[in-house]
Amino acid sequence: MIRVLILMLLPGLAWAETRPPTGLLAVASPLPATIPFQVRAPEGQDYAIVLTDGDGAQVISAYLRGGSVLRLLVPPGDYRVTVAPGPPEDWQGPEDLFGAPAATLPGPLPFRIANNRREGQSITLEEDAEGLRITDRQDRTTCQIAEWTTERVTKTTPLGTELRWLDPDLSTRSRPCD
Repeated sequence: MIRVLILMLLPGLAWAETRPPTGLLAVASPLPATIPFQVRAPEGQDYAIVLTDGDGAQVISAYLRGGSVLRLLVPPGDYRVTVAPGPPEDWQGPEDLFGAPAATLPGPLPFRIANNRREGQSITLEEDAEGLRITDRQDRTTCQIAEWTTERVTKTTPLGTELRWLDPDLSTRSRPCD
């Protein structure tokens, strides 16, 4: 009897999707993802997060395990955020998400590059009687700093002539802006 029960459950287990870790699922934009986006969500459920452009085309999607923090880099643009919450065991993959309808949060969020600033977003999701909503939204901006270093180089030619020059090197680093 137990063998029959196990054999009946095996086909269902073969189709089940494994729960992904918190992080990126897919990127559909040709633009480079360089702007910070951070999402916090309560424990108890997992969340599929999809950013879509003004035409409704998916730009980037991610998976967030409840209670953890999702940190992504997204391409520049204004994106609507769609969130599908669900129990971890109901995960059906990047196409069907959790099998339940997803909630699109109000208003697009801007992600911009202005001079040396990358202006992103940080949001906190909460579930209440009215459904899923953003309870906290903050700008998340990083500044890119260029640093030049120069090295004095001296080489001697085969004829004994000494050549000297400066060899510049440009590097960049990012830090949170004031």
